[in-house]
Order: sequence, then structure tokens, then C-alpha cells
Amino acid sequence: MTRGLQTIGRWLVKARQDHGAALVTVMLLVSVMAAGAVVTFDQLGYTVKRTTARKMFDQAKYYALGGEQLALSAAEKLTRAKVRLSKPKAVSYPVDGGRIEGLIRDGSNCFNVNSLVERSDGGMYRINAKSALQFGRLLELLGLSERDATALTNALIDWLDSDNRPLPMGAEDYDYAGLAVPYRVANTLIADLSELRLVQGYTAEVLELVRPYLCASDNNAETVLNVNTLEVANAPLLAAVIGGDFSVGAAADLIASRPAGGYSDIADFYFERGFEGRSVEQAIRRQTAVKPQRFVSQIRVRFHEGMARLTSEIRMDDDGVAYLVRHQFGVFQ
Repeated sequence: MTRGLQTIGRWLVKARQDHGAALVTVMLLVSVMAAGAVVTFDQLGYTVKRTTARKMFDQAKYYALGGEQLALSAAEKLTRAKVRLSKPKAVSYPVDGGRIEGLIRDGSNCFNVNSLVERSDGGMYRINAKSALQFGRLLELLGLSERDATALTNALIDWLDSDNRPLPMGAEDYDYAGLAVPYRVANTLIADLSELRLVQGYTAEVLELVRPYLCASDNNAETVLNVNTLEVANAPLLAAVIGGDFSVGAAADLIASRPAGGYSDIADFYFERGFEGRSVEQAIRRQTAVKPQRFVSQIRVRFHEGMARLTSEIRMDDDGVAYLVRHQFGVFQ
């Protein structure tokens, strides 16, 4: 009898111990499930926020592309109306949940670095001697020495041309092969001025000096300046294109004395006193015009928490029709 009671007592004690262990196990499972639920809901909330933000950003991009179409239309209207776009034309439109802001400016007044080469009969890129002379002159007018200007000009031509023969003080594949991170020259036109950082001699300091005067068109057409929108700060460009002993000071005076309404014909520009006693070749005259050849538009869109920035290059054909050359989303250049 006593032994039986002892057995029952031990069983009851063990049962209580097992019950306590089961309770701890259940509590542990509940804790794990609760933690999992918290993580799941956090992930769900993050996914919802990310999806919402993505939708807002996508909608902002669509609005920006719509603004780009308005810029194309504005470029054609400005060209037909012969408006002298001396300053960027800004517009702003409210939209449900945000605003579209944009500006369009004459992008003609810059030196096309791709014009340093021309196509040969065989389709190969070779040096364009006239553009090379103008580019070197521009670099000198900006304060670089003749030697540095020659080295920078020839290094860039070697980067663009199709052959592997370096020009004096230029650079071809061999010169870049010995770098810590070797690479080869492009042997074709550049798509963006940021590529100049890869070209021998184009340091950050040099680019800071010359970049405001340069552009990289999608073709190798020679630079054509719009004399109706040139600013005094663009005087080195005009002096470089005209050439000879035509100084930056003379170019600045010519720009500053431009008639309020601009020139209706390029011949009127060359009748100015600044050209008295000076003969300007027709080939050079063709590098000046009285209407824009190129526009640049910048569109910024805010839509709720989303934002988009779009920079577009617009070119005008001979019939006054605008067409998109390229565009880029991101920070304005």
C-alpha cells in the first residue's frame, strides 16, 4: 500500500514537471510566432511602401516624357517665330499631386568635340584639320599653353580617329596599356563629355576649365554658333571659330554691341564694324547662324513623393522640324 502511494506521488510530481515543460514550450512557440509575425508585417509594410514609391516615380517619369514632347513642340514654334532665345524659357504646370517644371534653352553655342574628326571615303574617322586648329585655339584662349593645347587636341583626336598611329604628343592604345587599369582608345565618337576623363591629359582641373565651352553631339558636324544668342562669356568660342588675330576682346565687344533684336541675316553680322578690314572665309561663315541648330530642355517633375529629372537634346533640321537626339534621366548637367 505504501509503495503504491509512493509510486502515485512520484507520477504526480513528474506530471507536474512535464506540464511545466509543456507550458514553457508553448510560450516559446508563441514568442517565435509573434516575432515572425512582426517581421512579416514589417516586410509587408516595406514592400507596400516600395511599390507605392515605385509607382509614384514611374508616374513622375511619364510626366517628364510628356514634358519632353512639349519641349519638342516649343522648339519648332520658337524656330518658326524666329524668337531670339537670349535666356532660357521656363514653364511650370500644376498636375494632380505635383508639378511639372521645365526650361528650354539654345544649345548651339558650344564646340562639338566630335567634329575633330571627319569621315574618309572608306568610312574611317580621320583628323579634321580645320576643327583641330579651332579647338587648339580655343584651349589657348582659355589660358592653356600652346604645348598643352596641342597635346590635349592631339590626344583627343587619337581617341576619336580610326587608326592606331599617334599624333605628335597624342596617345593611342600603347599609352593607355601601361596604366594601373589599362584600357584602349575608343576609335569612334564620344557619347558624353564625361568620357573625356579617360583621355590622356584631361584632368579634373582641365575639364573644369574647358567643359562649359564643349558639347558632344551625336555626329561629327562642325560647330555652328548662333550669333543671336552668344553671350559675352562665349567670346572665346567666337574668337576660336573666326580665327586669325581675332581676339577674345574683339569678340566680346561684337557680342555686347549686338542689336537688341538680333540679326535677321548672317550677312548683317559680318557687316559689323568689328569685321572692318577683315576677310572671313565662306567656310568659316558657314559656322555661324542666326537661328538655333540645337536646343536643350530640362524637365523636373514632383509627383507626391516621387521626383524625376530629364535632360533632352533636340536638334532642328533644315525644314524647322525638331527631333530628339537623346535624353537622360538623372541630375541636370
